[in-house]
Amino acid sequence: SCYGSIGLIRSFCARFAKVGRARKMDFLKGFAGEVLKQAVQQQQMQNATQSTNVRVEAESNYERAAPRASGCGETHVLIMANDYKRTSSPLTCSMDGRNMETLVRACGVTDCIAMYDDQCQKHIAHQAIADIGRRCAPDDYLVIYYSGHGTSMRDHDGDEADGKDEAYCFVDEDGQVTGDSCMRDDEFADAVIQATNEQVRILVLSDCCHSGTIADLDKPSWGAREVISISGCLDSQTSGDMGRGGIYTHSMLLAIDHLQDAATEDYSVGMLYNGTLDYDQRVFNSAQDITIQTTSSVTPDRMAWPLVPVEEYKAPLTQAAAASGATNADEAVHHAMGNPDLLTQLGINPGIVQFISASGLASGKIDPKQLLKAGYEAYKSGAFDDMRKQANEMRKSCKQQ
Repeated sequence: SCYGSIGLIRSFCARFAKVGRARKMDFLKGFAGEVLKQAVQQQQMQNATQSTNVRVEAESNYERAAPRASGCGETHVLIMANDYKRTSSPLTCSMDGRNMETLVRACGVTDCIAMYDDQCQKHIAHQAIADIGRRCAPDDYLVIYYSGHGTSMRDHDGDEADGKDEAYCFVDEDGQVTGDSCMRDDEFADAVIQATNEQVRILVLSDCCHSGTIADLDKPSWGAREVISISGCLDSQTSGDMGRGGIYTHSMLLAIDHLQDAATEDYSVGMLYNGTLDYDQRVFNSAQDITIQTTSSVTPDRMAWPLVPVEEYKAPLTQAAAASGATNADEAVHHAMGNPDLLTQLGINPGIVQFISASGLASGKIDPKQLLKAGYEAYKSGAFDDMRKQANEMRKSCKQQ
């Protein structure tokens, strides 16, 4: 930028004046190296990509196939899920974690660390990242999955355009969320970078609030690493909890189920992301934007998706709908949207189900007056009270000092 260039010139003049004549040439060489390094870092930041709730390139344009297709490398998975049972804002994220464990087993993955509830403390998470990262060889994948509360915190190092860091809400020894118990995006990124070889392919999957840039993938310190983050919503949004697991997670699992039904055994992260968007919109009509972010070294079509089942796999929603005759993910969606009782069994508030039906969201035929009336009726019935209460209490628990 212009201001960055002016600052660089001022720094050069001030430092050059202090250097003795005999050392000026060495200083110029060193300063030229600094300028080149900054230019490379700026280019990396500019080339990092982010898409929110829009389809991305999904062709299989990668050179390195996933371990199942190539026979090379392994997939390592770290799962962290917290229900916050000892707080005033409990969730059902352990169901997400166990659903992910079921998927991981179906994919033949043998190296999986799963952490739940009071195990989800920051220092334990740091150690788990270090341990599993150490086991990753250059051709491997590291998949980090987090389901829980997320929050925004005041940025301490000036690297955030909005002045806020995003953070995972881990708990302290008393099971409570505090400012000190949270892991900021900078801290998370540094932990993963320090733990892994630069050739390891990394996926960060986050079903939590304020998680759009939770991995800080525009940080220059990621270097040439191939890293993709998919999260339940933007930094400014809250992620939906159904009462039986998060909306993003269920949408992703439905997409994997569907791709297996279509006999697709090798596909890109972009294809999986697009499928997740489809099911998020078709089943849940959620207001959150599912976000994908990449480092400058990769795009969604240039990384293979590693978690492809090697045995028959059915998503939780497909299994729940089986009683009504569904045999695949698409039929499950159809039955679920036409069966409010089934949605209620899945933990979705009946008032919100009624809002989806009355507003025209489910049919795609939205009349503004109808939408406003349905929203008002849902508000009066208290359909949104639980979500509002959880959001307010999490803001209080993570107030910045």
